[in-house]
Amino acid sequence: MKVKIKDITITCTAVYRKVKYIRFELTYDHLNLIIPEKTTQSIEDIIKIKENYLYKKIKQYQQLESNTTNLELNTLSDVELRKLVDKFIKIYEKKLNVSVNRLQYRQTKYKWGSCSIRGNITLSYDLKYLPEKLIKYIVYHELTHLIVLNHNTEFFNIIKKEFPDYVSLDEELKLYEFNIFKNKKRGEY
Repeated sequence: MKVKIKDITITCTAVYRKVKYIRFELTYDHLNLIIPEKTTQSIEDIIKIKENYLYKKIKQYQQLESNTTNLELNTLSDVELRKLVDKFIKIYEKKLNVSVNRLQYRQTKYKWGSCSIRGNITLSYDLKYLPEKLIKYIVYHELTHLIVLNHNTEFFNIIKKEFPDYVSLDEELKLYEFNIFKNKKRGEY
């Protein structure tokens, strides 16, 4: 069904389940509503609850859409990605004086990578769509977590030594994340 959020019309799917609270799942072009089975509110009333938030997020997606029109995705194979990552890990293990316990890859939805307290690094297969400089940055970011587990001042001071432009790299990653998601949803990747 189509719903109107202020001056924007978007496709919406409502699913009634055995849940306690209403859930709003918004992608760049679709709103999923997970609604408790016994809810008596209309879809329109449910949307009104989060209308300002949804409108703001849709506007952000529209901005991302316009900023990613000329953004080219890389096409590394899984093998090429692993070789590149291994190269960066060797460089940064030495530079940061750390050691990765185990490296693994997963198909992730929201994260480029993660680091466990045991020194295990997990990276997203979606890194293969990124330019080399962003892969390098993500590897460095995750290896920095072997020194500082959270994102505090100490962590970012280490990041700044190698990537003084890390804020702009994070912004660039958002554009790639959006573009990858959009292309996967369209069945292009």
